[in-house]
Amino acid sequence: MAQPLPYMALKDAPVQIRRAATVAQISSSITRALGIIFTTLIIATLPTWAPGLLTYQTIPVGLLVLAIGSVIVSRKGSRIREEIAERKFEKARSSTFTTAILGFVIGGIIPGLLYIYLYTRIGDVMVKRTPDDPKTVYLLPHPSEGIFLGRYLGWIAAYLLVLYIGYTQLSPGLREVSDWLSPVLGVHFNTMIVALFLVFTNPLTYPPLLYLWTFAGFLGGLIAGGKIRRGFLVGMTVYLSTLGALGLAALAIYQNVNLSTLSSLPPPPPGFSIISATTGPVTGDIIPILIQGASPTSQMVIQDVILTMIRNAGLVFAVATISGRAASLFWQGDVFILKTIWKTIKTKKTALPQNTGTSTFPKKGLLLLALAILLMIPTYHSVNPRPITQAPPSGPYQQNLAIGLDMLGAPNASLRMTNLDLTSKGLVLDNNYAGNNLSLFIINNNYTRFLGTSSSLGIPSFILGLFSQPALITFYTGDPATTRGESDNVAAQFSQALGVSFTKAFAVPSGQGTVTIYAPNPELTNNDALTRVLGLLPSSSFSTLIKPANLQSLQYFAAIGLASISLPAPLNKTPTQAFSFILNTQFPRQFYKAGQHYLSLKTLLGFQTGIVGDTNSNASIVSISFQRGTVLYSPLGLTPPYNPIYNNFTSTYIYNATITPRSDFMANFTYPFAPNITIQKTVNPFNGPLGTSHNILVTIQNFDNVTVTNLNVTDDQAPPSYQKTLDISPNGVQTGQFASFPPGQTQFLSYTATTKSSGIYVLSPASTEFVWQASNGTKIRYTVTTDSPLISSSSGPWTQFTRTFTDLQPYSYLLLLPLLLTPIIEPLKLVRRHRKKKPEPWVNTPAEPQNTLPPAPTQAGPDKGVNPPNPTGT
Repeated sequence: MAQPLPYMALKDAPVQIRRAATVAQISSSITRALGIIFTTLIIATLPTWAPGLLTYQTIPVGLLVLAIGSVIVSRKGSRIREEIAERKFEKARSSTFTTAILGFVIGGIIPGLLYIYLYTRIGDVMVKRTPDDPKTVYLLPHPSEGIFLGRYLGWIAAYLLVLYIGYTQLSPGLREVSDWLSPVLGVHFNTMIVALFLVFTNPLTYPPLLYLWTFAGFLGGLIAGGKIRRGFLVGMTVYLSTLGALGLAALAIYQNVNLSTLSSLPPPPPGFSIISATTGPVTGDIIPILIQGASPTSQMVIQDVILTMIRNAGLVFAVATISGRAASLFWQGDVFILKTIWKTIKTKKTALPQNTGTSTFPKKGLLLLALAILLMIPTYHSVNPRPITQAPPSGPYQQNLAIGLDMLGAPNASLRMTNLDLTSKGLVLDNNYAGNNLSLFIINNNYTRFLGTSSSLGIPSFILGLFSQPALITFYTGDPATTRGESDNVAAQFSQALGVSFTKAFAVPSGQGTVTIYAPNPELTNNDALTRVLGLLPSSSFSTLIKPANLQSLQYFAAIGLASISLPAPLNKTPTQAFSFILNTQFPRQFYKAGQHYLSLKTLLGFQTGIVGDTNSNASIVSISFQRGTVLYSPLGLTPPYNPIYNNFTSTYIYNATITPRSDFMANFTYPFAPNITIQKTVNPFNGPLGTSHNILVTIQNFDNVTVTNLNVTDDQAPPSYQKTLDISPNGVQTGQFASFPPGQTQFLSYTATTKSSGIYVLSPASTEFVWQASNGTKIRYTVTTDSPLISSSSGPWTQFTRTFTDLQPYSYLLLLPLLLTPIIEPLKLVRRHRKKKPEPWVNTPAEPQNTLPPAPTQAGPDKGVNPPNPTGT
């Protein structure tokens, strides 16, 4: 007669034992989830949690206790489940009572309630057991190991996905920084920027990164399959691999770049915006800390920066690992559903299903599936705008529209308005401007001629060149603790006047004061910003002559705010400390050769209305300045008040629009002869993958009908900071000297440049000098300079990663360990699992082949276990 089995599967245990084991598993899982939540809260609040913990504040200490307590309670719950399966009910009940007390004390209320309920379930099992119950030990189900090499394949898929999306979808600000500095620091700088973006961006404030790591962790965990720990390991491995790529790239830059290289950086490429770079991921979390701190080098500021970086990295780690765990739950739910469906199909094929009182509907699988889907639902929040503070008004204004022609006949226009009354728009001088030296909203549309502009505004030209997006700049002298609030109030005034919200981008100390930069909405274009600025100006002013749509393709710079702007004669030259407006526009070259020319202000600016001076202004002056030697043919005012007049000393044609309105301001003149000599520097192809050879051609042409002499061409090729990442052949300054350059002649200078890094290379401009002799024997020397051409070099994720791997051998071989060890370890584990499936000597199993259905018991006892036969037959 067969003896009772000493070991059985838990699914064959009595219903009371199965329920108690299930409650123990649920209690442990929920407590473990609470531990993850408490740990994530600690990471999310790390910059404030760590200082609070050091000062023994209630909430930081409580979060730490709850996180540690949840881990302790969840581990005890796993052991209680094993004790229930081993029928050690007294020990399990005692452990459950102790764990419930720990749950109430250090794990929160929920774990305590769960384990109190588990305590009652174990008591129910103990009440219903009898002395005749068999001493069967029930084996817990072995967790699934997933597919073969699942962790290996999941890690590869998720890691390649993260790198690819990181390279192709890098945030605009960091992309601009990478394009600017990668040609200087090498191709590894792009890898470092991408890895920095992936690892140290706060996913809670940058949703694209949150979605990327969630999907990558879920994909890796889904491919790995099996128990939850496998999904966690895949997410952790992908995160650590990305962190390793960051370290390798930083090591490569450290080994190959000298600090002297950083002292001679080339100018940023067109379109670079310091606003975009400082308000994007990573920097957007660091800059506010530096702004609020008394000194960027103080201990508290450094501590906050480090804690913020650790917080961001911890949140990325949490997102990757939690999504991996969710994927494992999703995988287990799908497997459970498929198994249930398969068993149902097999049962229907063999026999009609019997009504056993339990449903075969896959509730567990659907529950796991629902939990996984809920983890993917994002949350949204809105920010309320801050209140605006009003201020008292200002006084009357002056305006001057000046047109100037350079030596080569290229017009430029400058509209300046001072002492503006912008009270009705919300901009008024008040106490917030007490320590203010400068408050300007600027718009830079690729303008490069900042020499006169920067001197009038008091801002260095290289700083103005860093802005390609609208921005608000304030400069205060005094205590930063006081001026910080005043600067924010001024920004609030500009926000109300312009109808756009501002975000503080960064602040830097400058001399005895602080310069603060505010960024408007990223969607605000230069054209829209200029339209809003012109809307602040008086409706009858010269601003009606400016059409933003006509300036979109031109280089211009505009600014409005508090600045010391001087006006030319006959207006007062004393700078006024009041609200002012300035707009400088550069037009292309229009006038060549000798002879009579015609200049129409209406044609140049594209306005339709006439030129009318505002009677509310002190003066409305329009002027056109020529090169010396210009002969003016326009009719001049012959009777008082002589409007317009021509100043021979300054070669300026001056018109007072307040006295005599005009439909247009025209000038007929003979311009000093400027020979039509052109020079161009072109790159073909303009862009290409890393390693492309670009042909650079400098072309000098004489389109005139006169001969010029002593023509010298000079091309410095590229800034010296590119010497390690740009191969030029032939290398060195390219020159050309021509004693005579007759009409129709064309000369070339050519060379090739091969890129060794990604990014945008800003080449040096080429220039030419020549001499033309007038009929009276006067020799005039001209200089013509080209624009700075660009080379755009790109490289894909695979090129970036392989270059880093190749350049950093043997350190990079550490990344090969997962690739080499995983295919070896996984087969060994698979063989070990197959060996464990064979019956052990101590298991008393039937000799016949295994059947899909378990053998029927001889008699069912009270707990549906297998009872020994009764010899008495009663």
